[in-house]
Amino acid sequence: MDIKVNKRQSQLLNDTIEQWQQQQLIDNQQAQQLRQSYHVISFDWKLLAVYSFWVAIACFILSVILLVADDYLISLLSRLINTPASVLTILSTIIAGLLFYFGVKRRQRYPEKTVSNEAMFFFGVLITAVASGFLSHTAMAQNWRESLFILLPTITYLIIGIQLRSVLVWLFALLGVGLWVLTETSYLAQNHYLFWGMNIPLRFIFVGILIVGLSAIFKPHSRFYFAKEATQFVGLMYFFNALWMLTIFGNYDSLSAWSHVKQIELWGWSVAMVFLTLSAILYGIKNNNPLVRAFGIIFLLLCLYSRYFEFFWGTLHKALFFAILALSFWWIGSRAEKLWHLGNKN
Repeated sequence: MDIKVNKRQSQLLNDTIEQWQQQQLIDNQQAQQLRQSYHVISFDWKLLAVYSFWVAIACFILSVILLVADDYLISLLSRLINTPASVLTILSTIIAGLLFYFGVKRRQRYPEKTVSNEAMFFFGVLITAVASGFLSHTAMAQNWRESLFILLPTITYLIIGIQLRSVLVWLFALLGVGLWVLTETSYLAQNHYLFWGMNIPLRFIFVGILIVGLSAIFKPHSRFYFAKEATQFVGLMYFFNALWMLTIFGNYDSLSAWSHVKQIELWGWSVAMVFLTLSAILYGIKNNNPLVRAFGIIFLLLCLYSRYFEFFWGTLHKALFFAILALSFWWIGSRAEKLWHLGNKN
């Protein structure tokens, strides 16, 4: 069996085989056979493919956002092609359906081309959003809430993501859920900052908890299990980002009210964030969950450095400030290096 590896992976394999030889777990002949079982690729074409598709997708996202967000551009486009918005909605819906259809056919024919297959599904996601944008300009939808034009494609993504077992489509569905909650609660709050006494970050605390809870019920033999890690990732992203914003802005209803508050008055949110991030780290270690552990570590550091900037930026000399910052990162790097070496010895 000939395995293709990059230079970094090759170095790791060589070091591992050499260590096994030194510990006399394998003899020289076995070591030679292991070294011949893989070869180093000179260029990581798969990585280039991933980056290329993401760049293409990012460009299309920007293009569509600029198109859909610009009412004048939408109406101008309609006039140029002399087609009613209702017809454009139907046409774009059909195109989106065809993209998903051909994406499924392509995945069946080339199952190994996972990156380009998911990219094909993405274009279906994109055109579905375009169809919703055209729908908002039809006569029958003039009095509809803005949040409905987010809810419709979100439900579509949820259904298609489950049926096609596509992690990418499912991710867009979860992002759509967050955008719908933001739009709908803002509408119900009549454009005030607070909804049921909660500002936007505090609302997303509960959104994050619900999505993380949803991921917990995806069991190995469930048809939803393919989306478990992606669901957990989005839920943790919502939760910890919202919690971090609460440590900065608190649960205030306006920027003017927040501007008169001293950061020391928000210490309760910082204590809660330190406790929750430490709990996430311990949970990740105990249950061998690197995703939860990584979120805990990243946001613990983010919380500590945010407080550091808030309380010491104005009081310390800038040279001393950055010197302390440099030493702290050096200490973190040294500890990480030490733990890495300990892991290699085990």
